[in-house]
Amino acid sequence: MNRISLPVFTGIESYSSCANSIVQPVLRQRMLDACADIETAALAYLNNAREGTLFSIPPIFAVRGEDPVVLQAVHKSELISLYDYNMVQRHPGRDYYDQILIAANEKCPYCGGIGRPQSLDHYLPKAHFPQYSVHPQNLVPSCRDCNTGKSNDLAINADSQYIHPYLDPDHFFLDQWVQARVVYTDPCYIQFFTSTPQTWPAVDANRAINHFNEFDLGKRYAIQAGDELSVIVDQRRGYLVDLSPQDFSSFLQSVANARLSPNHWKRVMYQALSIDQRFCSTAF
Repeated sequence: MNRISLPVFTGIESYSSCANSIVQPVLRQRMLDACADIETAALAYLNNAREGTLFSIPPIFAVRGEDPVVLQAVHKSELISLYDYNMVQRHPGRDYYDQILIAANEKCPYCGGIGRPQSLDHYLPKAHFPQYSVHPQNLVPSCRDCNTGKSNDLAINADSQYIHPYLDPDHFFLDQWVQARVVYTDPCYIQFFTSTPQTWPAVDANRAINHFNEFDLGKRYAIQAGDELSVIVDQRRGYLVDLSPQDFSSFLQSVANARLSPNHWKRVMYQALSIDQRFCSTAF
């Protein structure tokens, strides 16, 4: 899970730029007339995100065939189209889209960088929160697995929210809450799990667990670790064969201490290996 910096442009900048690219003049003006409401919605988003209460923003539900008004005279379908067409496909909206995508530095913040961002995910789904369809703080660069693998269920309380890469507190990103252990089958493998600091509020611990499960990180990290474990075993059989168990443990710990984020799968994996006496003593 990676922290990423907030986009440098505001929600009203993104919205007005996308709205101004609408060709049909009557629709364009109607969308621009809703700018004040868009600003109010953006402020509500920021305040709720900082308090961990985005779940409390009421979603918009509509039965099949309905197209409810969301802001002033602007309909749900028009706000969704604003993203799908005027942001994704047209300039200058596409320029904002690309800036957000590039800012992730090729690392998906949801999974901690094992995937490469290929599109923007709506933290609050645009189908139920169309007022945030082009709101930059609601648009998160994500890899295909994270964007398509998460469920469509809406958070119903603070505990069921997953981590917001822009706006959640620093301890989600600076404290270690992903752990691992060696499981001895044939062959052995690395099992990842959550263990949050005792100093955390219960709601934050539950959110971290929910995030880990929502994005299937246990399985996805184990797949990454499987390939890495094969390399370590080959190294132990080769140029590291003469190391004592203590020295091998120190070697593994030195890799864990590399400049990786606290919950990066590789760091967590090497930590687990370095303290596992059986693994460090095995000649393979």
